[in-house]
Amino acid sequence: MAAQILPFPKPASAPSSPIATYLWVGEAHRKLADLHAAGHLPARRLVVEASRLRHQRELIAAVRDAGGEIVLDTEVAELASIGKHAGRARGAPWALPEGAGPLGPDHFRPDASTDVIGQIARLAVSSGVTGVLSPAHHLGDPGFRDWMSVDSDACLALRTALDREGGQAIPIDYPLIVPSAMLNDPSQRGLLVAMLGRLPIDHVWLRVVGLGADAGPLQMSRYLSAVAGLHNLGKPVIADHLGGLPGQAALAFGVVSGIAQGIGERERFDTGDWHKPAKPRTDDAKFGRAARVSIPGLNRTLTRAELDVLASAKNGRRICGCADRACCKHGYDSMVADPRGHAARQFFSSIARLEAVPDLRRETFFLGHDGPMAKADRTAREIKALRPDAAEAARHNVDPEALMKRLADHSRTTEKIRTTLETIHETRGNDVPRARVAALRSGGVPKSATGKP
Repeated sequence: MAAQILPFPKPASAPSSPIATYLWVGEAHRKLADLHAAGHLPARRLVVEASRLRHQRELIAAVRDAGGEIVLDTEVAELASIGKHAGRARGAPWALPEGAGPLGPDHFRPDASTDVIGQIARLAVSSGVTGVLSPAHHLGDPGFRDWMSVDSDACLALRTALDREGGQAIPIDYPLIVPSAMLNDPSQRGLLVAMLGRLPIDHVWLRVVGLGADAGPLQMSRYLSAVAGLHNLGKPVIADHLGGLPGQAALAFGVVSGIAQGIGERERFDTGDWHKPAKPRTDDAKFGRAARVSIPGLNRTLTRAELDVLASAKNGRRICGCADRACCKHGYDSMVADPRGHAARQFFSSIARLEAVPDLRRETFFLGHDGPMAKADRTAREIKALRPDAAEAARHNVDPEALMKRLADHSRTTEKIRTTLETIHETRGNDVPRARVAALRSGGVPKSATGKP
């Protein structure tokens, strides 16, 4: 009798969860619109500010009509700030008249004469957004310590107002704007979780004061630990205003469901100028800021002048330039000619690579030899060893010694971050709970969790 050969069971493929990638449109809306029209912007989730909504309608409509997700930022945190209310956010429909000062707690009462909550609901419905960030404020505001209570009531009132205005299908996300000390403190974090658990919200957007792409090893370690404490809510957590390696690490370690940042902006959140009157602009003050270029893999941006100085060193153009010809056809020259396009392509490419890795292998991939962390460490070491041309530095009015000192410090910090994350990885088990998947929402109705970001 012939032996019966039983096939060896094939192992089930490891799950690879989608990463919710939200793009703040911000100042780059024209560039992003051009990239989208050319088919080079894979963004399917946008965040639009109420003050800029009228300038971004074409991009919003294009992404929404393609089945994407549009989230409205109410900008009330800025409008309640002494230092920010008279800035760009004053273009929001519910901003007070010029000279009337910032919004206060009473403006967010359901029966307030200014009807801020009602205005937000009506704009959300009329503009066709698929989600709205609840009106929330900086919980570390020294001028008012009870925003948590006010914002909790405002969220409930917004749900009622949306339902009344025909926006029953529009979900509310909650922007949790907190000092790092509050997030890191278990007792205060417990109060936050209890408050959020009572609200009719879909996602929690975590915006931590003083944390961003330049976070150090201790900040990152504490952040990864603290955010895991929010998982008991059972809701997706979005790392807001967190770019660079810290954002990628949070995704790889599974403590967040997604990330929200801009292209060359909103990669860090600070409130240093929020709680004091804005300084009057002098006639000779320069508008805007110097354009910055992202060096591939370095986790740092430099001004064009600084980059040109580095490029003057032997092998400088090769080390600092973009080697991805699908991104920058002519390497360094293409990168500096179109820094926003380069940054956008690199950002989405990094997310796509991580998303393709099974969940339980993402930490290993991130820290591995060919992963983002190791590449950043190697690139930082190579760049700190460059010897820029002194004449080129003088021509660009760049202090080469100061520049190279900053880059040497950055290299040391990157090495420490790598060591810290490797230690965390070694002490964690594969059974560590991961953040809940944030499914793509289109038209207010969540799609399958297999949707793309």
